[in-house]
Amino acid sequence: MRKVIILAGNGELPYNVVTELKNRKIDFFIISFKNNKVSDKIKSLNPLEINFGKIVTELKKLKIKKFDSLMMVGGLNKPKLKEIKPDINSLKLIPMFAKKIIEGGDNNLLSFCIKKIEDIGFKIINIKQVLPELFLGKGVFTNISPKKELIKDIKKGQKILEQISKFDIGQSIILQKGNVVGIEGVQGTDILIKNSKSYLVKDTNGILIKSIKQKQDLRVDLPTIGIKTLKNCKRSNICGIAFFAGNTIFLDVKKIISYCNKHKIFLIGV
Repeated sequence: MRKVIILAGNGELPYNVVTELKNRKIDFFIISFKNNKVSDKIKSLNPLEINFGKIVTELKKLKIKKFDSLMMVGGLNKPKLKEIKPDINSLKLIPMFAKKIIEGGDNNLLSFCIKKIEDIGFKIINIKQVLPELFLGKGVFTNISPKKELIKDIKKGQKILEQISKFDIGQSIILQKGNVVGIEGVQGTDILIKNSKSYLVKDTNGILIKSIKQKQDLRVDLPTIGIKTLKNCKRSNICGIAFFAGNTIFLDVKKIISYCNKHKIFLIGV
C-alpha cells in the first residue's frame, strides 16, 4: 500500500481514512461521484468529482501514476442508468452493469465492481488495515448486559439474517419479545429504526441486530454504527444492539460506548 485511491462516499468515515493515511505519510487521491454527497471536510480537499461512467478512465490514468491500491469508503447511492454517462472505456461494461442492477442486491453489484477494479490491477484495501481501532470483538462492551430472553431474540435475529442474506437484502433486523418488528431494506438502518418506532410496544425491550451477508466481500460495505444510530435507538425504545464481532465499523468507539452507558443501551459483539 504505497499510493491509495479513495472512492469517497458520504459520512465522516472517508475523512477519518484520509487523516490516517496522512499520518502514515501514504500518498492518496480522492474520487467522489456526482449525485453523491460527501462531507465538507472531504470537499475541502478538492476531490475529483466524476460520473460513474468515467471511473475506468480515471483509474487507468492513476495506474500510470503508480497508484496501486484502492479503498471504497462511505455510503454510495446506487446510480440510475441515465446518470452513469459512460465514456469509451466504460461503454462495454454498461450491459453487464445494467444486468447487475436489474438482478438487484448491493452485494451482487459490489462484487461486479470489485472484480472490474481488480482487473485493472488495483488491490482493494480493507478499512481494518488502516483503522483497526474502529472494530470491536466478541462480548459485552457496556455496563449493561442483555438478559436471557434478549439473548434468545439475538440468536433468532441472527438466524433470520443468515437465511435472508442469500437474497442479498438487509444487514439489520429489529425484534421485540420474539417478534420481528422490521427488516432493513434499501432504506438503511436509521430509517428501519424510525419506521419501527410505531410498532414497538412501550416499556418493552426491543433490540437491533446487525450482521453481514453470506459471501460478502469484507473489504467493502461493512455494517456501521454511529451516534446517529444510537440516538434513533433511544427514541424508538430499543434497549440494545448486537453486532457482528470484528466486522462492524464504529465511527467513534469511546463516544459510542459512553452514550450507551449513559442511556442504558447494551452493546454486544456476537
